[in-house]
Amino acid sequence: MNSGRRISPASLLLLLGCIAFPEVTIRGRLAAQESVPKKAGEWQEQSMRVGTLDRWFRIYRPQSLRERAPAVVLLHGGTQSMRKIFAPRAGGTRAWIDIADREGVLLIVPNGVNPKTGDTRGDNQNWNDLRSQDSDRNSTADDVAFLRQLRNEMVSNNRLDDTRIYVTGASNGGMMTYRLLLEAPECFAAAATFIAVLPAGMQETPPPRRPTPLLIANGTLDPLIPWKGGPVRGQSEPLMSAPANLDWWIRANRADRDRVTEERLADTSPDDGCRLIQSLYPAGTGGAPVLFLKMEGAGHALPSRAHAVPDTWMVRRLIGPLCQDAEGAELAWSFLSQFPSPIVRKPVPPDQPPAGSLR
Repeated sequence: MNSGRRISPASLLLLLGCIAFPEVTIRGRLAAQESVPKKAGEWQEQSMRVGTLDRWFRIYRPQSLRERAPAVVLLHGGTQSMRKIFAPRAGGTRAWIDIADREGVLLIVPNGVNPKTGDTRGDNQNWNDLRSQDSDRNSTADDVAFLRQLRNEMVSNNRLDDTRIYVTGASNGGMMTYRLLLEAPECFAAAATFIAVLPAGMQETPPPRRPTPLLIANGTLDPLIPWKGGPVRGQSEPLMSAPANLDWWIRANRADRDRVTEERLADTSPDDGCRLIQSLYPAGTGGAPVLFLKMEGAGHALPSRAHAVPDTWMVRRLIGPLCQDAEGAELAWSFLSQFPSPIVRKPVPPDQPPAGSLR
């Protein structure tokens, strides 16, 4: 998320995020997961034509990848890029490489657009999320068309499991994830957002046509996306509070707030001043579950133990306190991987050309 003030490139690396569903296991595999050394996978950078633009993306292909594998689409935050979120000391997003290697998951990392220059391949990019276009920080690109096209071609070209395609994003990437759930819910089996909320003006927006299992994580001391709502620092458009955003998605997903269960995760790093509290709202009739991760005492970053960013005075000034009690990406994968999509898509006829062309 763009904070509205000029900061160094090094600092920018720190800004990160009628269907019955099965019961959700909050801990499940987390306790049983082990870090097994594996050979490094392969990064590939490619582009595809979408409308009048060449749109860029990276994919990470682990050695453990097999046919009918799942995939995760990872959306970077504002002023970030498909490269920066995996740079050294970039934070918790790097844990997705460990997950991909261990679980045999294809990582799809698309790039946003620079709203000032129109550059689609650079490292200072933004998504056209749900906020109004009243700022030079907001992109006007048709990112929903890009991400839908990218998702479908990756499934076809890599023989992925069409029922296990997931999406997650942080900050501006989390807001873009919300937009995908509203406008293209058929594309993803489940989603996870970190440090992101809906604009305040969307309180009366109709719910999506299809509910999607959703994990939402917000920090109570986030200086960029205020827990109590209001504009992003340096911008004017107000955002919902974290509780109001949660309430909107509980209603949109037709989750059952009367059967909510709460769990305080282990305080594995007592000195960080953070506690993680999970609240699970199970699917109601024809709905989908919502899992809310309250990051009490945390700021504008994914929680991470193995990939935590440096805890310096400057970092705290920019993004607030850091939480090291758990690996945010692992929590997201534990949730996402429980849900295969109930949607069965019709194959594209042989004589119909693909939606775009890879380069």
